[in-house]
Amino acid sequence: MTDSPENSAERIAVKEGLATPEETKLMAYAKSPKEILTIRAIVIAALGSAILTASSLYVALRMGALPWPSIFAVIVSMSILKVFKGNLNEMNVSHTGMTAGALLAGGLAFTVPALWMLGYGEVPMNGILLGSLAAAIGGSLVTLILRDQMIVRLRLPYPIGIASFLTLKAGDVGGVKRNILIISILIACLIVALRDWFGLVPAIIMFAGLIAYNIYVGIGIYPMALGIGYIIGLLYMGTWFLGAVFSHLIVVPIATNILGYTLVEAQNFTRSLGIGLIIGGGLAIILSAFLKYLTMQKTSLSIGKEISLARTLPTRYILLFLVLLVALLIGGGLGPHIAVIAVLGMLVTSVMAAVVTGQTGIDPMEIFGILILLFTMWIFGGISIVEGILLVMFIACAVGVVGDCMNDLKAGYLLETPPRYQVISEVVGAIVGAIVGAFTLLMLVSVYGVGAFGPDKFFVAPQAYAVSIMLRGIPNILAFVIGLIAGVVLGLLKIPSMTIGIGVYLPMIITVPAALGAFIRLIVDRKYPKLREHGVIFGSGLLGGEGIAGVIISLIYFLLGR
Repeated sequence: MTDSPENSAERIAVKEGLATPEETKLMAYAKSPKEILTIRAIVIAALGSAILTASSLYVALRMGALPWPSIFAVIVSMSILKVFKGNLNEMNVSHTGMTAGALLAGGLAFTVPALWMLGYGEVPMNGILLGSLAAAIGGSLVTLILRDQMIVRLRLPYPIGIASFLTLKAGDVGGVKRNILIISILIACLIVALRDWFGLVPAIIMFAGLIAYNIYVGIGIYPMALGIGYIIGLLYMGTWFLGAVFSHLIVVPIATNILGYTLVEAQNFTRSLGIGLIIGGGLAIILSAFLKYLTMQKTSLSIGKEISLARTLPTRYILLFLVLLVALLIGGGLGPHIAVIAVLGMLVTSVMAAVVTGQTGIDPMEIFGILILLFTMWIFGGISIVEGILLVMFIACAVGVVGDCMNDLKAGYLLETPPRYQVISEVVGAIVGAIVGAFTLLMLVSVYGVGAFGPDKFFVAPQAYAVSIMLRGIPNILAFVIGLIAGVVLGLLKIPSMTIGIGVYLPMIITVPAALGAFIRLIVDRKYPKLREHGVIFGSGLLGGEGIAGVIISLIYFLLGR
């Protein structure tokens, strides 16, 4: 861009240690702002979002997982725009909008089917459509407020965003790093194809001899988890792993084998504890940010005078958007008082989602929705099934969009893309995703019926099943309170308690390959420091390769009606 540093050593990517001055000289940055937010970039974003939304919704319902589609979107946007001599910033804007619908689809898949699992026989189309539209708008705009704090000040890693940047850089610079990326993507795609398409590779390897003692230790054959662990490194992955060890190797075995509790009771304790840690860590972040704000006479939202970053919206516009969101939710079937709580809850959980996604690469969307649901039930003493699910859906979709956009903004920060351009693309992609996602869900219900959702059904939708259970309240209040207090204290002490909570909550089959990735990085960084960036690129390829393969396979399933 014309206002970019003339000295390549002053590039943000160089300062962050993710590019060399020589590489930035070869990278095709935009030369002027008009080359960034182009019509073709927005069209690619909208069309890509529609495709990714439909396929992601299917795979999330069918397989209970939603691989990040970021690398897939980067490669598609890069492949198309290179034909038109596009630049890296334009590609960044394009893939930002492409991925928005996929994460919003995850919010739908992880929550709405709980309706039919609870015996509701209809599809509240109006509520789903308006609620997801509100989430698309709200989640996108919240990132303008969070971006500076999370990416510039706290410098959270956002592994998916780094992977996107490295993919763009490798594709633009070429050479050995591009080849490393391609090879690692192909390796991940091959593993996923053998696992999910041909059934020749098991998805999970469990240590069967320990199951009799209620020790569920295993390793998931997930290239993406290995890549995430490698990218985020030992600090955040280490606390994540410690949380998992405490939960699955200490608390559950002792509670069931020595203290006489059932497995369900022990798991309810650890899950409630994990949720408490996540919330407590989020509250600590909010409290710390508020105290810091009080000590600042003036908040600067720019780095130097050369690079313009996001500025928070004027207060009157923020209030106007909040009123719009409340109106959409009321139009979708929520009562006015519940709609207000939903919007306020979105603001709080968006902060939590931005932190968790930035530290771990995971955005537990349905968990944040459940938390606001439980708070609403506590305030009003109850809530109808439809209102409850629509509330959870709105929160989950909104924080999904937040997590997606924050990752893309991390890539944009490294590329020096004006964040307002990215957010415009995110809004377009998320709105397209909301519309396509709502109608795709309606189509699937019309084809398979409401009885096709639930455990041992065609669409297992495990996250939605958890939502249906949590409508009855937190399983263990004591554990939740303990986790909440511990999360606040640890967070204020700068210990990543939200990451610990993720480890406590998630199964070991995800934690083990992620921890293995972090351990491999530790060895590489110490013994082979010259290969540090090559390793990160390889991890990015593993991360992206599973996303690419997952999207393609789910799209084939979707087209074949399987």
